[in-house]
Amino acid sequence: MSAKVLGNTTLTQFDVIVIGSGAGGCPVADVLTRFGKKVLVIEAGANHFEGLDDPRGYVTRFSNDEVKLFSRGLIATDPYLEPRTYRPTESAGDRTYVGDVNPLAKTVGGAAVHADLKMPRFAPVDFRLGTLLGAVPGAAFADWPVDYDMLEPFYAYVERTLGIQGQRGSDPFAGPMKDEYPMPPGPKMYCTVPIEAGAQKLGLTVFPYPTAVNSRPYGGRPPCVDCGFCAGYGCPSNAKGSPAVSMLRRALLSQLCQLVTETRAVRLLTNGAMNRVEGVECIGPDGARVTYRADAYVLAASPIEDARLLLASGGIGNASDMVGRCLTFHFQTVAIGVFDERLHSHRGRTVSHGFSDFRGVPNDPTKPLGGIVEISGSAGAVEESTFYTRILRTLSLQFDGLRFKRLMQQSPARERLVALVMQAEDAPQTKNRVDLDPAVKDLDGLPVARVTYENHAFELGARDFYSPKLMDLLAASGARYGFIAPMDEISTSAHVMGTLRFGRDPRTSVCDAAGRFHGVDNLYASDGALFPTSSGYNPTHTIVALATRIAGEMVFPGSPERVLA
Repeated sequence: MSAKVLGNTTLTQFDVIVIGSGAGGCPVADVLTRFGKKVLVIEAGANHFEGLDDPRGYVTRFSNDEVKLFSRGLIATDPYLEPRTYRPTESAGDRTYVGDVNPLAKTVGGAAVHADLKMPRFAPVDFRLGTLLGAVPGAAFADWPVDYDMLEPFYAYVERTLGIQGQRGSDPFAGPMKDEYPMPPGPKMYCTVPIEAGAQKLGLTVFPYPTAVNSRPYGGRPPCVDCGFCAGYGCPSNAKGSPAVSMLRRALLSQLCQLVTETRAVRLLTNGAMNRVEGVECIGPDGARVTYRADAYVLAASPIEDARLLLASGGIGNASDMVGRCLTFHFQTVAIGVFDERLHSHRGRTVSHGFSDFRGVPNDPTKPLGGIVEISGSAGAVEESTFYTRILRTLSLQFDGLRFKRLMQQSPARERLVALVMQAEDAPQTKNRVDLDPAVKDLDGLPVARVTYENHAFELGARDFYSPKLMDLLAASGARYGFIAPMDEISTSAHVMGTLRFGRDPRTSVCDAAGRFHGVDNLYASDGALFPTSSGYNPTHTIVALATRIAGEMVFPGSPERVLA
């Protein structure tokens, strides 16, 4: 079985190769092709958009199907064929777990295809935490080499290009915006109503969550129908403005882009001095190896896979010994409330509203840095049913059809449940890292990525501080029951950042402010791997804006904003 190729299939020579077609790769392909560059995009996953390169239009294979997406893993990485390993610290041994470790969707468009595309901007202070926090024992906070003002026009560009709904000025903690969002907020999820009332009693400000989901026809796509199959699903109605349909499609239609799918990049080929990449070796769906070459290369395969590829290539770009280090997630604190009333919290865009009051202010001893709080829904019916079977067995209660039927009818874990999810700042630590497992191999016989990760007192303290406040909000909102969900031993966050942090000092960073690797002439990174810190906001908007800016640097060095004209 040969690789499936989209776009201009006649191209044989390329100016740039982009590895990964997610939120960090699509913007690069889009910008470079608009300025005449020939681009090859290499994607390990399959394509589920029929006609993505057809000017007449495209359709999606996604549907409202829990079994297809969650049970059968349509776009998931198979943990048996391509596992990762985990350990909390080096002293724990080579590994304590083998299997699913922070996997992201493996498909054309990457994780942004099945995300619910919450798109807040980072706040101005998020780019200066190294200065504002100073030395934090055991942590490696650092300022970004770019700031909010430098990214603001790129944020605005992404909002127009993807189509983001929101309300300017509704979040009192947000940075300044020069332009309105291109679409107003869509309908409020009903589960938000009691939470908003409780928040008003406590002096909290609930606002419409910026989201790359149409609230009205935009970009040739229909408005959202609030079907509820949003987080974890490719959009069945095509209302999501994912980078795949809004940026990669435009690149493919330019006739200057070729997309090769179901093809794994496994090694970068370098010159003897390892200061230049000369090719990328890949494995196609038939198992055969093929090498692609270009003048420049961009890593956008996700922070964990970026680091794995570099380390599997002899450690190119790792003169600072920082490749793979400072891996961060978002430390999520989840408060669950169960209400008497049916709130239909499984319907809508997964999250329509949230609040930023718990983000905190740097150097305020009364308020640790937490994160934005999502007012969220609950599981689908299939996932709900499996939850009840686990609970009944855990409590050693007899599992019978009548008891199960009553639980499904009452639906405390779906119709009556609200989740408050705080996306808190995760302190960067050099000991939290990605490297190659010394013994575990994947289906191709290659070393798998090993994650070493342990939480810092910084985020644990924020959880301890804000958990009671989340419970107070549930009580003020009228919840009958409430609890803080227990911590997972292994982080399950899909917000993966760090590993290739960029900065001005080659001794403490991997890439420079333009995303180019220190000491490597033609290698760039353009995804969340560049983040020196994780912020307390969803990262996708910043990934896309930063990738657009890096592509601008590749076209107009020193003047990246020229690509926005």
